[in-house]
Amino acid sequence: MLQPIPPASPNPLLLFVDDDAELTHILSEFFRQQNYRTAAAHTLKEAVHALHREMPALLIVDMRLPDGSGNDLIAYLRQRPEGEAVPIVVVSALADAPSIQTARRFGADEYLIKPFHPDELLAVVQNSLHRRRAVEQLVTREAHLQTVTILAKTIEARDAYTGGHVERVSAYARKLAEALGWSPEDLTLLEFGALLHDIGKITIPENILNKPGPLTPDERAIMREHPQRGAEILQHVDHLRPTIPYILYHHERWDGKGYPEGLRGEAIPREGRLLAIVDAYDAMTTRRPYRSHPLGKTEAAAEIERQAGKIFDPQMAQKFIELIRQGQI
Repeated sequence: MLQPIPPASPNPLLLFVDDDAELTHILSEFFRQQNYRTAAAHTLKEAVHALHREMPALLIVDMRLPDGSGNDLIAYLRQRPEGEAVPIVVVSALADAPSIQTARRFGADEYLIKPFHPDELLAVVQNSLHRRRAVEQLVTREAHLQTVTILAKTIEARDAYTGGHVERVSAYARKLAEALGWSPEDLTLLEFGALLHDIGKITIPENILNKPGPLTPDERAIMREHPQRGAEILQHVDHLRPTIPYILYHHERWDGKGYPEGLRGEAIPREGRLLAIVDAYDAMTTRRPYRSHPLGKTEAAAEIERQAGKIFDPQMAQKFIELIRQGQI
């Protein structure tokens, strides 16, 4: 028997609408065994009442109902804002093309012809809910990404010397992480972490941030507080808390002489080790208060190679140098 795809929320509700009470009972029992909640209605009127009690995660509806058509229920559901994204599976003995086309025009996602095996319906339900979950995750990610990008650009605007820095660092970081075989989930977190890695600079006075010459020891100490300050800010944002290693550790050094914690080697979380390389590369290849003439790619790659095993993780550094020499950076 097929195993259910883990639902986005525990025990999603399936609403069965069919005038065949025996069929809805059998299907309800079957899906409850697969860890779904179920509800049943046998008329259009009952189905409308059920929708008002609780919006289902997915609707399974027959085309022929005693007091109307399944298409009437589909149209009603699609007109409600909370019902626009609910997957709809039609189950019907009507197998002609016009019936199928009409159901899809009203808003049905899937059309299953009776008779069918419960396992067949289970597969359709699983796939429909999986697609909906994927879309919801994409929409959520895009909304969060827009917010994070706006925040990152606002912070960057305070620094006259780092225009475009967060976008470049994010792009370089993704290239390196992909080359290292990081998972899609890790790449999503990296995208947010790279954009926000300097969020702590929002607490640094602008006269220090934009000072055209070398910083004094006191000013340097204040500047070095930005990783910790950034981590403290994100500690209170639940969906961004997993990005803290990028913010907190991107100034640590492989030899233990970095900050804020002076971690050494692989004791530095890999997020910090990766970001340290791409952040330094962008600093080398762009104009900064302490460097009026940026290094070229070849010179920057050579410098990273020299510092591998001192400042940078040697394996990550070598992979990044390969990407530069291959023209991917």
